Amino acid sequence: MKKLIISGLIPLMIFTSCERASSQEIQNENIKNNVQNTENPLGIPLPSEISSTETVCILLRHAEKENVGTDPDLTSAGKLRAEELKRLLGNVHVDNIYTTAYNRTRQTAIPLAESKGIVIKEYTPAATFAATQLFINNILAQNQGKVVVIVGHSNTVPEMVKVLSNNTLNVTISETQFDNIFITKNSAAAGSVFAVQKKFGQSTP
Repeated sequence: MKKLIISGLIPLMIFTSCERASSQEIQNENIKNNVQNTENPLGIPLPSEISSTETVCILLRHAEKENVGTDPDLTSAGKLRAEELKRLLGNVHVDNIYTTAYNRTRQTAIPLAESKGIVIKEYTPAATFAATQLFINNILAQNQGKVVVIVGHSNTVPEMVKVLSNNTLNVTISETQFDNIFITKNSAAAGSVFAVQKKFGQSTP
């Protein structure tokens, strides 16, 4: 009779042990997700989540600028935003950084570029929508399987986002807005995979 009782308890003990292990796995997964959210608050795809025919673009307007001269520098607030960009992308893999030749775009990207050891590549702002499409097509062709950051202007970033999102993101950026950041993912085979608009740094009107 004793043997029967003992053998009857063994399956129950095993079941309880498995239940605890499952609960611990869930807890570990939650901790892992929280760490990833802290290290990558913008949710930029990881290298393992980007196929060899896909390109992730991170686009933003330059940070706050001085209101003097034809090629102004960043203000103190703009420099803080540039540092915030570096912090936000600190744990994100970045392959290339593109800016226009203006001080305000270069200075927005310099802290990030220096922290990543990347040489900034300059591009000429597109004057027409057709030129924007050509520029984006070149970016995608040259950066398959990579993550790139593109710093532009209030009148050029929306056009680039429109092309990359296949017209699903039709946005405007006012002269006083500096906190928009866009993340897109494009596939050479399937076109636009996703496009999202987010905010970073101090809020602006």
